[in-house]
Amino acid sequence: MNEFELIERIFSQMQATLPSSSEIEKGIGDDAAVMSFPAGARLVSCIDTLVQGRHFSADWNDVNQLAFQIGYKAVAVNVSDIAAMGATPHSILLALALPERLVNETWLAEFAKGLFHACQLFGVTLIGGDTTRSDNLVLSVSAQGFLKANTSAVYRSGAQVGDKVYVSGTLGDAAYALQHPDNAQGIELAHRLHMPTPRIALGAALAKIGATAMIDISDGLYQDLGHICKQSAVNMRLNIEQLPTSKALASVDLSERLLCQLAGGDDYELAFTLPAHIEPLIDNSSDTPVTCIGEVISANKIDAATNLRPEIFYRDQAVIPTSPAPFSTWPNLTGYQHFAG
Repeated sequence: MNEFELIERIFSQMQATLPSSSEIEKGIGDDAAVMSFPAGARLVSCIDTLVQGRHFSADWNDVNQLAFQIGYKAVAVNVSDIAAMGATPHSILLALALPERLVNETWLAEFAKGLFHACQLFGVTLIGGDTTRSDNLVLSVSAQGFLKANTSAVYRSGAQVGDKVYVSGTLGDAAYALQHPDNAQGIELAHRLHMPTPRIALGAALAKIGATAMIDISDGLYQDLGHICKQSAVNMRLNIEQLPTSKALASVDLSERLLCQLAGGDDYELAFTLPAHIEPLIDNSSDTPVTCIGEVISANKIDAATNLRPEIFYRDQAVIPTSPAPFSTWPNLTGYQHFAG
């Protein structure tokens, strides 16, 4: 059995166990997939690439052990982008660049189990893809979702002065687990790094009640909220003592914890803004906790002419280079950037 037959057998068998979607006229097996659109719906699309040594370990032992988690996360991070638009995920395409050492039934079966587990959890179908040979493992997933008729997408550009700033879930867990894979808290939080939970129901509910701007936190809260600031031409005041914290991370040194929460990536929680008069009391479609961490403020002329970014406060005191408490020195709050330096 050659590599293409092996891949086709594993993925086709697992795909057959999932419920079929009436909107997919043609899925795996032809030159392209064909989908029909629900009346009045709009298509939302995104793509994300995971590279060995960049997004997960370069160590082959880790790659072998984390096959399930790698397959799961490849789907989850894309579904999170769909959720951040207020849309409902629908289907994915997978491009898989495999080193020869991973073209075996054991690794591919575990990878496919993780991928299809995520598909089942998040209501998406694998409708096609591509495979090629590579020296290292590289996988790209393109996700599609639908916005129902009369439902507006939530962009990064809609935040208004006076809006409240919220985040879902807890922050900093994945960043801490990445930095401390061997200590007790890092081991306890490893699932947040390897198997994040995209907030699909919450994103759709927020679009319904009038969220003005939204983003999923992939590169760090401070940097990702900066994208909303820039595209909305506003500023924000963040009260960092209010950042939601898991029980495991709460026992970590304060300055290290806050740095993980502000600049760490891979949370895949939603950060969003709501008009002050709207309470984020989401109905039974979502039971994800949300926390108010600040408010949208007007940008001064200097900010507007340079780089808009949140202002951070700790217990009503501005955190600035000359007064960095609760940090001992002014921290680098820049989140992950692929081409920095």
